[in-house]
Amino acid sequence: MLSEKSWNSAHERSYLVADPTRRPLPPLNWALLTVFIALQVADVVTTNYALAVPGNWEVNPLMEFAQTHLGSSWWIPKIVAAGLAAAVVSHIRRQWPVACAVSYYVLIVSSNLTCL
Repeated sequence: MLSEKSWNSAHERSYLVADPTRRPLPPLNWALLTVFIALQVADVVTTNYALAVPGNWEVNPLMEFAQTHLGSSWWIPKIVAAGLAAAVVSHIRRQWPVACAVSYYVLIVSSNLTCL
């Protein structure tokens, strides 16, 4: 058993020593994450412009709900969700989940642009 003193010193050292299993995020992941965040902003901007054109409507039921109940602040839950996704992605070492999300949002932003 550890005494309180040895427990405290071992516990303090655990914060000072870098985790050897924790490697930095690969550059491609950082690039994909940056593009993902930029596409989130582009989605908000293009959605606002596209919805200003008569005959366009929001296809995503969750975003339509947010637009109905939050008005012009509808984008806040979207940015919060995107921030949480970005935080999770920063811990993922594989590129394919981020690449899929980026591809999906390229399609969404492209669709918004065609509605303009």
